Amino acid sequence: MEPDLEPNLDEFLLARIAEDKRIAVDGAMAQGGEGWSVDALAAGLPEPRAAEHVARFDPARVLAECAAKRGIVLACRAARPDLSILGARPHGMADFPVAPHDQHQLAALTLALLAMPYAAHHDYRSEWRP
Repeated sequence: MEPDLEPNLDEFLLARIAEDKRIAVDGAMAQGGEGWSVDALAAGLPEPRAAEHVARFDPARVLAECAAKRGIVLACRAARPDLSILGARPHGMADFPVAPHDQHQLAALTLALLAMPYAAHHDYRSEWRP
């Protein structure tokens, strides 16, 4: 994307959440329902623990998580996040986020933490790292 067309952090998150939702809906339609059981999945997976993992993250759960994450993103957006806190850690302290001092910084940190699982996505920007 061109620099002025790159998504903001909240837009990036809403797009990833929408992708997760679409994949969950497609998976549910392909299997005939939102709820998946371990027994039904175990026959098609090489390891019973894999079936348990897949069943735990069935489309119904993913859709519920998408709705919750979307609500968090919209609440943070309404709080007018102060993104200047992101990337403000002292050198060598990359694993220790800076403590937010107000609701705007907390909103930014919350968005940044929600975005971390999507860090490998091509639209993710390194300055969003908490």
